[in-house]
Amino acid sequence: MDTVIIVGAGPTGLTAALEVAGRGIPVVVYDAGDLSSAAETGSRAIAVHRTALTVWERLGCAGPMIAEGVAWQTRRTFLGTREILTQALPMDPGGLPTFLNLQQYRTEHHLLAAARAHPLIELRPGHRVTAVRQDRRQVTLHLQNQTGTHNATAAYVLACDGARGGLRRALGLDFPGETFPDRFLIADIRADLPLPPEPRFYFDHPAHPGSTVLIHPQPFGVWRIDWQLGAYADVAAETSPERMDTRIRALLTAVTGQDVPYELVWLSDYRFHQRLLTRLRHRRVFFLGDAGHLVAPFGARGMNGAVQDVENLGWKLTAVLSGHAPESLLESYQDERWAAQEHNRRVVSATMRFMAPRTRWQSLRRETILRLAARWRRAARWVDSGRMSEPYRYAVSAIVLPDDRPARHWRGAPELGGKAPDGDCVLGGHPTRLRHQFGRDWVALWFCDSGPTSGGDVLPAELGEVPCRVVAVNPADCVDLATAYAAQPGTLYLVRPDGHIAARRRNSGPGVVRILLEIMGMRGASGAHLADLPPHLPQQRGQIAGDVDELEPGLDPVDRGPGV
Repeated sequence: MDTVIIVGAGPTGLTAALEVAGRGIPVVVYDAGDLSSAAETGSRAIAVHRTALTVWERLGCAGPMIAEGVAWQTRRTFLGTREILTQALPMDPGGLPTFLNLQQYRTEHHLLAAARAHPLIELRPGHRVTAVRQDRRQVTLHLQNQTGTHNATAAYVLACDGARGGLRRALGLDFPGETFPDRFLIADIRADLPLPPEPRFYFDHPAHPGSTVLIHPQPFGVWRIDWQLGAYADVAAETSPERMDTRIRALLTAVTGQDVPYELVWLSDYRFHQRLLTRLRHRRVFFLGDAGHLVAPFGARGMNGAVQDVENLGWKLTAVLSGHAPESLLESYQDERWAAQEHNRRVVSATMRFMAPRTRWQSLRRETILRLAARWRRAARWVDSGRMSEPYRYAVSAIVLPDDRPARHWRGAPELGGKAPDGDCVLGGHPTRLRHQFGRDWVALWFCDSGPTSGGDVLPAELGEVPCRVVAVNPADCVDLATAYAAQPGTLYLVRPDGHIAARRRNSGPGVVRILLEIMGMRGASGAHLADLPPHLPQQRGQIAGDVDELEPGLDPVDRGPGV
């Protein structure tokens, strides 16, 4: 059986390993570290979106994460000490948290435990990629470890080795983008703070005037604090024990009104990057997560975007290796995920222009909006303290089919290319959540009210060569779900294995699914190919000169150790 090699055993690589192996494909994971355990290296990526939790739930990892993490649904933004913006995120009582705060090393711990227990995953620590060769049938990696050099061959390679990964350099790829000049200081402190467990963002706080401060709750009584230092800060002076103690005590006293004792657990400084490979697919090598794209962390689009990379590619890779789809399907990873990451780049760039203005006009605009928001509540919508991550909608894709009816027939319905909503439903006479039906095969979600399928029976079906299941739901039994889908009897949604809506039809039945799949070319390697990409698909930008500086401390946190 064909093997897939994954390079890198961080959250992206481990999620990819579990995703691919969970679909029956053997996986070998190479990592430069020792993988003895997930090192306690501070908070790093902490805000986990519901879509990532949905993937990890399906992979059997989300339970302990949710048990440990801090779920939140409100994010508050202040000007000084005055609240000017409250972001209340939607919560589904029967669903997963919209956001969960959990230190990255704990996320990695649970993913690593699941990977070690999986029979189709082989972990090989202490290996570094030095060269790559590929032809029409396979990829060969040249690897180096303590005992010398050797080769490894696989059908495909997933590069999940981070911002300084060796695979990108082995292929001679530029990493276009920019580096923001402002430095940010991040501290994890253990303290009993009388604050609600929700993020708090401050512009021009009295304890840190002229800049921004972000406070995030974490598990185990730990809080994360981010300070904006500016472009010309003396980091050594700013991180001295005396300066840090003064900084932390001033903020805690101002926020809580008390002299709260604390323990400094971890300290780091960052300089943020916005970078995106011109192509995320290079023949049989695919780039996922930080190996292919970097964004500043405001809005939590880094690790969450990486999990969406995995979710997008995993089912496509399996469909090709199992003969259910032509290899041309894999190019849709490039088209869909590049567009998603370009969107993230633009959103976060706008946030950075607001948070760290570089021109007089940007500064004037920010100050005007902040002062206006303090006096006029409606102006708060212009305040940009970070637009929180959400799944990207693949509006234009070769595997998303246009509607056959005008838009007015779909008012109130989930959009094409977007994530299929979760909700309570009754299947086979038993209550469940709809998300449990998604994630492995194609699903035809059919709303019907008569015949043997009414009441929500799950009908296994092999339509053509593509595994697809018909999930029949009676709108009368699942009123809220039918409302969420703007469904009436005969409404059908074709949902991809990654949970995105590929097509929707009115007055249809399961028989139309075969036609829809054939139009998209999902008939196996010997069947129809994907439709030619339409000319209005997102075009790739030309490369921008510049790569990541090997010595630059901004890509990964500078770990200064506990209490240093």
